[in-house]
Amino acid sequence: MASLMQFMTDTIDRKFISETWPTLEHLTYLNNASTGIPPVATINSMKEYLDNSVEAIGDFEDTLNLFKSIRIDLAKLLGGDYCQYGFVPSTSSGVNSFGHSIQYPADSNIVLCDLEFPANYIPWQNISKLYGPELRVVKSTDGAASVDDFASAIDENTRVVAVSQIQFGSGFRTDLRALSKVTHANCALLSVDVIQAAGCIETDLSKLHIDFATAQAAKWLLGPVGAGFVYVAYSIIEEVQPRFLGWWGVEQLNEYSYFDRKPLSDAQKFQVGSPAMIAYVGFSESLKILLQISNQKREKAALAVADYLRKRLSELDIPHYDFGEKNNSAIVSCKPPDVEKLNEKLIKEKIYCSVRSGRLRVSPHFYNTNEEVDRLVEHLR
Repeated sequence: MASLMQFMTDTIDRKFISETWPTLEHLTYLNNASTGIPPVATINSMKEYLDNSVEAIGDFEDTLNLFKSIRIDLAKLLGGDYCQYGFVPSTSSGVNSFGHSIQYPADSNIVLCDLEFPANYIPWQNISKLYGPELRVVKSTDGAASVDDFASAIDENTRVVAVSQIQFGSGFRTDLRALSKVTHANCALLSVDVIQAAGCIETDLSKLHIDFATAQAAKWLLGPVGAGFVYVAYSIIEEVQPRFLGWWGVEQLNEYSYFDRKPLSDAQKFQVGSPAMIAYVGFSESLKILLQISNQKREKAALAVADYLRKRLSELDIPHYDFGEKNNSAIVSCKPPDVEKLNEKLIKEKIYCSVRSGRLRVSPHFYNTNEEVDRLVEHLR
């Protein structure tokens, strides 16, 4: 098993890693579920953008071309067509943009689980209060909320099922294909927070029949904070009507005089105002770097290191979540003693993880190695 995992890790060119992420040479960074390490090219592109700004280099056409190229690359990474992607500032903005764009008939309900990050439950709590749908919260068990658990809460009055592809704290990976079937069998819509999967886990949103998805760039996508996006299925693109509409979300963008404006017919209609240019300049470079490595190879490399960590934790009898091959992710949640003090010690040793719900969360990406896991484990004994 170890030799297989080592082979998977070695499929990522270590020279490419060291040149693209040179700071990984002097720190052990296993905290990608919080923020990823941006590539050198991402940092340089953002600096170049600022340098060009003070010299008045660049025009609006360059901006439009950049935005289209990002949407094209998002489709390459996450499936579907580039027209199905639009920009929002954050995952929270994305969830809100969808949640407020649909109607909630009398007696309707929204289903989510108690594992969600606040960005994917606070908006739905607010929507429940504003528009009246019942909020049904599926109770998790040992860090997991299965499709069967969701199915027991979904009925013919369910309007939205909201879930994270991977849960931020426990690392539980939702079977989106199965959940999509249950959701659509009840004529409900499936809204997915993909921030803990995009860039790491091979995903095709269109083939999984996801109605709406959202994330931002700063975690496994290795980009800057402030570059978020939404994905909208073609099957609902005409149904959803943005509650907020701005000049970036309408037809005839380059026409500035006063006249009756119509929303765009694609996902860009959720783009209310001017995006944070410097964030998207950096995001563009991060996407280009990620796409140099196949989705499958990135996933295999990250999961191999995570599986190796689970193996080492088992050897030390340290409690940890193991959901099995189908539901594991690159996030490993474990419970060593005195976790807060342990994390403080790890930081002093330049080993970066995080603490969530009283557990140590370790989240290796494709650029991490088994040797880095071994270095962490030495401090867990």
